[in-house]
Formats: sequence, C-alpha cells, structure tokens
Amino acid sequence: MRSLRWAAGIAAVALVASACGSPAAPPAADGGATRTIKIAVGATTAASIPLWVGIDQGVFAKHHLDVQMITLSGTKAPPALASGSVQLSDSGISDLAGAIVAGAPITIVGTTYPFQFFRMYGKKGMTSPAELAGKTIAASSAGSASDTAIQSAMASSGLQRGKDYQVTFIGDNGARSAALEKGVVDAIMVSPPTAQLVEQKGFPDIADLITAKDPYGYSSFGVQKSWAAANHAELVDFLSAYAEAVDLSKSNKDAAYSAAKKNLNLTDQKVVEDVYAVSVGVMPAFPTTDVATVAATIKLSQNPAVVKADPASLFDNSFVTEAQQKAGTGGA
Repeated sequence: MRSLRWAAGIAAVALVASACGSPAAPPAADGGATRTIKIAVGATTAASIPLWVGIDQGVFAKHHLDVQMITLSGTKAPPALASGSVQLSDSGISDLAGAIVAGAPITIVGTTYPFQFFRMYGKKGMTSPAELAGKTIAASSAGSASDTAIQSAMASSGLQRGKDYQVTFIGDNGARSAALEKGVVDAIMVSPPTAQLVEQKGFPDIADLITAKDPYGYSSFGVQKSWAAANHAELVDFLSAYAEAVDLSKSNKDAAYSAAKKNLNLTDQKVVEDVYAVSVGVMPAFPTTDVATVAATIKLSQNPAVVKADPASLFDNSFVTEAQQKAGTGGA
C-alpha cells in the first residue's frame, strides 16, 4: 500500500514539475552543449542563495549548465525526483530519507546546509516551548525538515508530541507565518528569512535552533541513482559549479545580497545581512555529507523505518569527492 501511495505521489508531482519547466537553453557560446538541470526545491529560504548566485552570475553557464529551480514545498520534491521530472532535489535529509525507505531509487549526493536552520515562534507573550502544553505547532508537511526539527525544539520542554501538544501541517514558511498571525496555530517552525520577518512583527522566538548549529541535514541534493550513473560527468560538473557559487557568495557579498533581495523579496538591509550571516556565512565550501549529520537527522523522524535506516546507506559522497579533486582540493 505504501508503494502505491508513493507511485500516486510521483505521478501527481510529475505533472506539476513538467508544467513548471522552461524551453531548452541554446548551445553555449563557446560551442559546448548546454545541459539542463531542473532542481526541485523543497522551500524558498536563504539556503538557496548560492544557487541563485550561480545562476545570476553565470557560474553554472560557465560549466555549460542551464540550472532551473522549481519550488515544490515540503516532501513533494523527492517524488518529482523519483519520477524523473527533475534531475536534482534540494531537500532536507529527512524528506529524502523518507522517500528512500519507501522504495524510491534515489540517493543523497551532497549536503549544502548541515545544521538546524529553524527557529520556533510562539504567540505574543510566550517565552518557552514548555508553554505549548495543549497547543498546536505548525510545520510544512509530515516528514519534512520543519516537522522533524520540532523534535529538537521540544526536547527540553518535558512535553510529548501527540499527547501534550499537536503538530499540524499547513504548507510553506509564508503559510505558517500567516497562520500564526491569524491565531490559527500557537507556534510555528520557520527558517530565514521568514524567521526574521516574523520576529519583526513582535512574535517571540521561543526556540532558536540556528545559533546552536546542531548537526542536521537541512538542505541536501538528492538524485535518482540511474540518472546519476548515466550522467556522471554532468553531476560532477554541477557539484563543482555549486562549490564555485558558494565561494563567490562568500567573496562577493553584494552578489549574494542582491540574490537574497530578489528571490526572497527583502528590502530591509539589516534583515538581508542577518539572513546572509546565518546561511551563506556558515555553509561548507563543498557539500560533503557526514554520516553523523545523517544519523542526527533521521533519529528525529516520526517514521520508524527512517529511524531504523542505516545512515551510511542513504548517501553517496563519490560525486562530491570527484568534484573536490577536480577543483584541486581534498576537503571543505
């Protein structure tokens, strides 16, 4: 039954992803063939700044790559990946692990943000997660990064999920923010820049998971195994270009600020700088996946199959290692 539900999800998301695509790019100016890579992105957050910089500043184009980003919130991105509608998924390790244990032929080939990237905001007047007894917290979707992060935020509260508090799933960061403002929920788990914008409106930060930098696979690249095998060089080129985009985002803050303002609809320079500091500012140079980060992430899942999964079986670092070697560096 689980495999049938997974197949239905793949079919539905495939239609959405294909509808969002764009025409193939023309050949590269130097005569090399341009290869299109569609990336399903699980959320519109500051973690995507290097991707936007890579597109805007021609980093991917230099590697003959036409990178197109398609937003499919929460756990919708991995099914699009499994269906072949997109070539990569930029999703949380929890999202990808859920798809893998359900039978999707995919693997994780890079972790771009290996820390918690969430803050929990409560109704005005709240000061701690312990005050959420008998109340409701909003996340994106079941098994998503925001869902599993709730486990970390509530760990010291003494409250049990499902017994002392409830979790509801209402969509992306914007939808969660709106739900808190309208009083539909009592608390929300959100990532930058929504976190900063919610705080500006006077809602209290009752659990800051960002500052602690606990190991957690917030943002990772997933691929279909068969596509990776058939397009080995293309995947290595993408990871090499991504690393260049991260480096450019660090060395050229103005380019990163511009990308953040345009894609995150930000106008407040202070917010932009804060968002940059907690995202690009701490990103690794290469998106190598650490087994301890995977283990720390999946243990928070509500899915027993994910919790029991062997962390080492969920990822493949060979492609990013090759990208590092190509760049002439052996580490991050």
